[in-house]
Amino acid sequence: MSANTPKGQRKEPLFSRLSERLNFFEWLALKLEMTEEFPTSKLKKVLFAFGLVLIYIFFQHNVETLSRDITKAEREIKEKRASYISHKSAYMFKSKHSQVSESLESRGLHRNIEPPVKIVAKR
Repeated sequence: MSANTPKGQRKEPLFSRLSERLNFFEWLALKLEMTEEFPTSKLKKVLFAFGLVLIYIFFQHNVETLSRDITKAEREIKEKRASYISHKSAYMFKSKHSQVSESLESRGLHRNIEPPVKIVAKR
């Protein structure tokens, strides 16, 4: 538990207390072996790492866009396949002999009862 403090006295904010204990910039300077002057060899490494990060972000963005496009194309293919199958089945049904004869009878054409006559040409 925390200790009671009088109303007139305020505690230090949490962030300022943590920043005194964990000074990130000092830790970073120690890890990167930085002094007052910044060496160019470290600058080259930092710029190289920054470039790699930018390239990584670029490729991640392209992969996400490509995956969205692939998903959209797959959905469209499924819809077109279903449409193709339904149209094909309707066509096959309408092209049956019985369906053709029914549709022609409604127009006034009747089925021929007599067999066709073979025409023989003499040479």
